[in-house]
Amino acid sequence: MCRSSPAAIAAVGDGLRMAYAECRSQLQGYRWNCSGIGDGNGFGHVMPLATREAAFTYAITSAGVTHALSTACARGDLPSCGCTSNRRRAPSPSEQFQWGGCGEAAYGARFARRFLDSREIEADARSLMNLHNNRVGRKIVKDLVRRECKCHGVSGSCALRTCWRALPPFHAVGAALREKYMRAKLVTPHPPPATRAPQTHLVVRRQRHSAGIGRQPRKSELVFLEASPSYCEPDVLSGALGTHGRHCNRTSTGENGCETLCCGRGYNTIQSVQESKCRCKFHWCCRVSCEKCVTQTEIHVCK
Repeated sequence: MCRSSPAAIAAVGDGLRMAYAECRSQLQGYRWNCSGIGDGNGFGHVMPLATREAAFTYAITSAGVTHALSTACARGDLPSCGCTSNRRRAPSPSEQFQWGGCGEAAYGARFARRFLDSREIEADARSLMNLHNNRVGRKIVKDLVRRECKCHGVSGSCALRTCWRALPPFHAVGAALREKYMRAKLVTPHPPPATRAPQTHLVVRRQRHSAGIGRQPRKSELVFLEASPSYCEPDVLSGALGTHGRHCNRTSTGENGCETLCCGRGYNTIQSVQESKCRCKFHWCCRVSCEKCVTQTEIHVCK
């Protein structure tokens, strides 16, 4: 694949870097903030535990690769990629527009599936989890593709419009996946009923005293197999870097608040003094004079 599609592999690398950056942006105030993900390995990562954090990482990586490949396809950077119009709904008689452009995510999703899913060869519960979350990442990009149009006509009368399928901003993809991360489902492997093929699948874990077998997770849900550690202290086995030295918000009651982020250890307050130019004036001709302003800020750092 690398030899036959070098341009696509370059786009894969762009997608991975974009996904890692967006991962850190979406979870920057959380105890686990994607630190270390993607460091030193441009084409992959390993999450040692099958937690909801692993689910989010695999999904956003799959989404990033899908998005980058689709963007490269739309720009015409991939020789093997072509625009497809056979799935586009024909405009109704009341809709005066014609299709144009190339912003579909179909090619990106297909290549991302071939590239990323090929790693999951064990056919165990963890591989099933990774494959499911990879699919969620590809699906969210396709679901967020939207129609954009440009008007044509005299004085912008919009007598005719050219419309195309536009990829969503990747920040919107990351935000949607973060919502799914918060609502991810704990699953467990289960053999199927006797009437079905003898193949293990995942089911949502039921409450302790509930009877019967849990439902299969929806195609839009992130899934994980084990509970997350606290991520408060460094732990090589879980991939946690701890929260010592992290900046926190003293007034926040959310994830980035000092009480939550510092795990009850407390925090240090550091006074920061900065000088900057302010109230600048232009004097004719040709001089600018500025005053010097001093600002004091407090930085709170977890112990």
